[in-house]
Amino acid sequence: MHLGHRLRAGGHRCQCLFLPQRSTPSEADILTGPGPTATNCGQLQETAMTVKIHTTPINSFYRLRAAYFSYQRIIGTLGLLAVVALGAFLRFYHLGSYSIGNAYYAATVQSMLTSWHNFFFASFEPGGSVTVDKPPLGFWIQAVSAYFLGVNGFALALPQALAGTLSIPLLYSLVRRHFGTGAGLLAALVLATTPVTIAAERNNTIDGQLVFVLLLAVWAFIKAVQDGRFRYLLWGTFLVGVGFNIKMMQAFLPLPALYTFYFLGARHRWWTRMLHLTAATVLLLLVSFSWAIMVDLTPAENRPFIGSSTNNTVMELIVGHNGFNRLWGGGARGRGGAGSPPPPPPAADRDAPPNQSSFSPPGNGQQPPADSRPAFDSNHQPPPRPGGNPETGEPGLLRLFTRPLATEASWLLPLALLGLPLVTAVIGWRWPPDDRYLALILWGGWLITEVVFFSVARFFHAYYLIMLGPPLAALVGAAAWAIWQIFQRRFRFGWLVLVLLAGTTLAFQLVTLPANQTIGTGTVAILLALTGMGLVWGDDWPGADWPGKLGLGLAFAALLVAPLVWSGLTTFNPNPDVWLPRSGPQTADPHRPTTLTADQQKVLEYLLAHTDPDDYLLATLNATDAAPYILATGRKVLTFGGFKGGDDVVGVDDLAGMVKNGQLRYILGLPRQKPEIAQWMVNNCRVVDVQPLEVSGPRDAPNILYDCGN
Repeated sequence: MHLGHRLRAGGHRCQCLFLPQRSTPSEADILTGPGPTATNCGQLQETAMTVKIHTTPINSFYRLRAAYFSYQRIIGTLGLLAVVALGAFLRFYHLGSYSIGNAYYAATVQSMLTSWHNFFFASFEPGGSVTVDKPPLGFWIQAVSAYFLGVNGFALALPQALAGTLSIPLLYSLVRRHFGTGAGLLAALVLATTPVTIAAERNNTIDGQLVFVLLLAVWAFIKAVQDGRFRYLLWGTFLVGVGFNIKMMQAFLPLPALYTFYFLGARHRWWTRMLHLTAATVLLLLVSFSWAIMVDLTPAENRPFIGSSTNNTVMELIVGHNGFNRLWGGGARGRGGAGSPPPPPPAADRDAPPNQSSFSPPGNGQQPPADSRPAFDSNHQPPPRPGGNPETGEPGLLRLFTRPLATEASWLLPLALLGLPLVTAVIGWRWPPDDRYLALILWGGWLITEVVFFSVARFFHAYYLIMLGPPLAALVGAAAWAIWQIFQRRFRFGWLVLVLLAGTTLAFQLVTLPANQTIGTGTVAILLALTGMGLVWGDDWPGADWPGKLGLGLAFAALLVAPLVWSGLTTFNPNPDVWLPRSGPQTADPHRPTTLTADQQKVLEYLLAHTDPDDYLLATLNATDAAPYILATGRKVLTFGGFKGGDDVVGVDDLAGMVKNGQLRYILGLPRQKPEIAQWMVNNCRVVDVQPLEVSGPRDAPNILYDCGN
């Protein structure tokens, strides 16, 4: 190492560089003295000691090195700004202008703003009868936004759009520290243009918040390994616990990778690592279950019914509806995920004669037309559909590579999975594993866990694939880094590797694209790929590596054409499905509006004229029917069947008592999933002739209003 002093002499920068080849008293004096003057610098040179004098204006080596690192920083900063700007545009363009979003969640936020009681328990309706079927933290954040900006589509989607945009530079910093600026920029670009992340983060579903919190947890785990400080590990598990209070068990999917990363990478003895992880797990469980414990310790009569639970506890909701039911499917009594359409009628109607309902209608005694929808099985579940769930397809190894899920997050999945062993080979195994290998364990473990779960799980929604975004993007960046390393060692082999990975991924994209998008998008992608590979081949030119870098960049740009186009279709979609966000040109289901239909508006006008503002506006079987009325009025709407109609929020005696006490008078639709309540309505209620609404169709139709107050 060269040590020295600099001074001005004769208009030049005089630099004495002391080379430690020899150690003499005179040299030691110089090293510890106040520094050389112009005179003794010259004397040292004349005596041919191991001190060299340079009187150049600026040392060329230092100048070039400073310029290089400055150039790298400038390019990295400008590139990151461009990527973040693109990601922000795709998420914020006309944000919330098309709809209020998922009406079930929007009504929950509106109800939470009516009282601290509803806020804490995340009550779905202002009367506080039943909770939303998710933990409260994500909706607390949305409620803060709605408090200042109003309950509207922009305010409710804003936290997710912000979280998604902030996730982009955060992922860049996490990938860059192990694989360099180029890999970090590519990872950020992949995350910015992953279609499912855009669809979910332009909506009031709370998954975007969860992904951002989990990336913060990844940062904390990396700091814990690099700095060796236990407090960063605690921060990491604390943040995962925070994520649990956004989306429950979904937040635990990265935990195997995070724990393995720390256990193999922490610079402590084995028993210390195990002790640290044990203590961190205790904190994780305390944070994760803090809200659940407080709610379950509250007497049932002092809190809402826990929506989508079988025994009115949050712990059962965690383990059941939001836990193992996601993996194994099922869910008792017609439960389903938020935004799913109302279930078909229960088994009570299966034995009804043709053209006859199992319940005689009140009033004129005419029999309503038979409903042609399929019946429930013994668990009140609809029969299985041929071909599996139309939203997620059949479980299996190829589920993520076939429609309908392939267009959500799988555009670059072949590259990420094929790149995993490639990066492993380039890094090489050593013990203890170095930082790059540990990063590969982290991102690769996270991705593999997600791929396995979504390949075998029987009940989830397509937008849950947002969880694939960060690890997939990180591994794409790592794969690009690995290919470049191979180029520098064995150029021809590196070119073949690029052709294999890029060609396989591009072929998958062309097969996945719908027919009306294949020609234009596919042509551009192929041209860019061929141009890039040609320039990479030209990297064999002597003297410069810029053709190879440019070519490699173009090759990866070719692979981003299809997801970018699909992301654009998501952003510019004027009628997206806001109940169940999907990427691409998927349009909203007309049978699940987020605002009142014309018939519902007529019902509402009648109700406003015939009810007291402090009483329940009406009662419905499920939240899907109730949400538009809550959003339109802010009034209490009893949903005695919870979200999907299968919950036991109130029984027939409770309902009759509310009617007797004057708290409730009107019920919307005959609840055939609740035979006891339906029979009570047959005996005690009459159909209201809401003019000019024509009373026709099946008596459980959601716009048939019943008056139970006379």
